[in-house]
Amino acid sequence: METRQEDILPIQNDKPRLVFLFGAGASYGDGIPVQSDLIPQILNDSDLQLSKSDAGKQIRSFLKDNFSTKDRFPTLEEVFGFIDFHLNNELSLSKKWTLKELRDLKSNLTKALHYIISSKTKQSEHFRQFWEKIKLNRKEIGVITTNYDTLIDESFDRIYSEYLIDYCIDLINFRYPDNITPFDWWINPNKPVTQFGNKRPIRTKLLKIHGSLNWKYCNCCGQVGLTPWEHGINLKTDSFDSFFESDITTCPFDENKLSSLIQVPTHLKTNTNFIFNKLYDEAGYTVRSAKTLVIIGYSFPEADVHIRAMIKRNFNPENQIIVVNKSTAKDLIYRYESLSKNVDYHEMTFERFVKSRLFEKIIKNGR
Repeated sequence: METRQEDILPIQNDKPRLVFLFGAGASYGDGIPVQSDLIPQILNDSDLQLSKSDAGKQIRSFLKDNFSTKDRFPTLEEVFGFIDFHLNNELSLSKKWTLKELRDLKSNLTKALHYIISSKTKQSEHFRQFWEKIKLNRKEIGVITTNYDTLIDESFDRIYSEYLIDYCIDLINFRYPDNITPFDWWINPNKPVTQFGNKRPIRTKLLKIHGSLNWKYCNCCGQVGLTPWEHGINLKTDSFDSFFESDITTCPFDENKLSSLIQVPTHLKTNTNFIFNKLYDEAGYTVRSAKTLVIIGYSFPEADVHIRAMIKRNFNPENQIIVVNKSTAKDLIYRYESLSKNVDYHEMTFERFVKSRLFEKIIKNGR
């Protein structure tokens, strides 16, 4: 394909009229566990990373000391909420579980969450079909997802370079550091880019409002490193599978240790990290522009009241919400009907949806 050398601005697509919001149900068909599966997996003796690592041992000890797992397992919201209550109020839980231990515990539990989801992440045929239909119709859309996994990111390469991902955050990759391979440099879709072929690239917002397994955060310089096709973490060595050639655990600018950038499920959310604040603001702006909001595999869990509030504040209730969910529980339908006067509910999985006439109709007619 012929490459044009002149630089152009991509189609900005700043106010997409068609916006998709993905929840955990969209990834479930590809084997990503839902939250209720995660604590049982942490306690599973068959996974040596979880049972033999220092992080896994500490988490298991905490669960044994503070929760009963005989008849039921605690939810992640319960565990993180219990930890956050003590941290936010600067209270030790006991002589054993001091503030320092609780801080380390929360960090290790976040790493275990990262490890379990990353170990289940693989290429997604369903998201590949989603993006290819978007490309076929040259549709300008916005995407918001609550999921940490990289299924939706790694399927995007099927439509590059006609479409460019905009995570709506600043990335280390934009600055082309010397100790990052050129293969992992990243195009900034908000600046002039080279056009490939005859079609202008379309900027597409991909707002991962709870963070992502392929984002690595430096809490010294406040930058995020994107590891485009690497999302793993090793609990035994406490390191990432990464593109960094010199040291896979440190920032290429200040050598500070990098950490996962995911917002854990807890009722006591405090957005002290400016990156999450920026993502929420951008998500609200994107929802505000939507004429059609398609919500897939999302049940508005209690820990995500902030997302319901974001939609309620920004979405025009006169506009249309299309819900795709395998559940038709009355309380779930009620939550959606409180957001818009026009709710079109469809009982189906994401796997069925991407092959359905409904999806084709939305793509062709979505306002």
